[in-house]
Amino acid sequence: MKKRIMTCLLIEAMLVSFVPTAYAVGTEAYNAAGVLNNIGLFNGTGTKADGSPNFDLDRAPARDEAVTMLVRLLGKENEAKNGTWDMPFNDVAEWAKPYVGYAYANGLTSGTSATTFGGSQTVTATQYLTFVLRALGYDSSVDFAWDKAWELSDKIGMTDGEYKAGGTFLRGDVAIVSRNALDVEQKDKSETLAEKLIKEKVFTKEQYKNAGETPLVLEEQAPPSAPVTFLVEGKAVYISLCATAGTYTVTPFWNGERFSDYELEIEEGTAKLTKNSDGTFDVKYDGKDALHISLYYDIHPVEKIDENGKKVSFISKTKRSLSFNPPVPADSGLVIEHNSDIIYPGKGFGTNFDEYYVANVYYNGKRLTDYTVEVAPDANFTASIQADGSLLFMKNTTGRGYVTITYQGKSAEFRVVFG
Repeated sequence: MKKRIMTCLLIEAMLVSFVPTAYAVGTEAYNAAGVLNNIGLFNGTGTKADGSPNFDLDRAPARDEAVTMLVRLLGKENEAKNGTWDMPFNDVAEWAKPYVGYAYANGLTSGTSATTFGGSQTVTATQYLTFVLRALGYDSSVDFAWDKAWELSDKIGMTDGEYKAGGTFLRGDVAIVSRNALDVEQKDKSETLAEKLIKEKVFTKEQYKNAGETPLVLEEQAPPSAPVTFLVEGKAVYISLCATAGTYTVTPFWNGERFSDYELEIEEGTAKLTKNSDGTFDVKYDGKDALHISLYYDIHPVEKIDENGKKVSFISKTKRSLSFNPPVPADSGLVIEHNSDIIYPGKGFGTNFDEYYVANVYYNGKRLTDYTVEVAPDANFTASIQADGSLLFMKNTTGRGYVTITYQGKSAEFRVVFG
């Protein structure tokens, strides 16, 4: 097999659910969630391996989540948490009781029956828009029709025609709508919702300014078709990792669960593989050349009848690859590192399963953060430098074209192709 120079890019795998979050919601939702999280208005459903919040943006929001967001947008979270609320509902989750209790006591929400709130039921776009419009001081019995709330939200600039009856409404949309609402003036006032919350000391003016200037960094994730993923020394790895010489412990997962029924083979490169009794395996890597390991799983006997009517027996195996790669060469010049390849000037790169790419830019083995990027006028994508210095490509239509990267007076052109 022809050798390739592989990347050092770590692509985090979703070890439990292989539905790719970022593909569905895009950068606007991630940046909105990041801003709201930075000022204490939006929490994740847990944390990732790197300690950052998992916002779960591609999931439909539940009623209790929507009410919680409403209470936060009103600047009443502390009051809700510190209050004692009397409500008739017997189906409210413990964590949601302060928020639902506050909202019910203040006439902001009602139940699905005399004794049930229906907190686990999903919320539609118009229902959530109604909540947010109430946070801005509007009355659904006077100012707008709750089942057509987008008509008013479009009029005041909080939305722009993207929401209507039916359709998908996700936690990513909750983040976008809530973020937009902060910069909208309240009913009959010249003060925005953010200015109101600043005045009430929910967050400071400086915190809001800094939150808006700090984009959330996107990371590429495994496509939904990958049933086997790996942890290498505790790091979630989808395709490959940058590795110096050493011995690494690898834990394989199949559909989110550890498993040990597999076989190993070195496809390319030099290493010593040792399968351990706990299902992990060790890789002793020399750090010189790219190493490709094949892991065979779902191993089972198969019998078939061939074209001559003869019974044929064989062992069926499915392969999943893992790569160890040395760092970018010290004499590489200006290159892009993305998805298992170091891309040199004039070369093209891309994948066919996503609406965005995240790449790293290197010069002579050094990962850059102080470079500039310029997209050709006829290109069908955007390119921007993220907070961590990585390069984010977002597809527009065909997603094809050229991009020029400049570092300390040196420039290089690359061809970008979305599948």
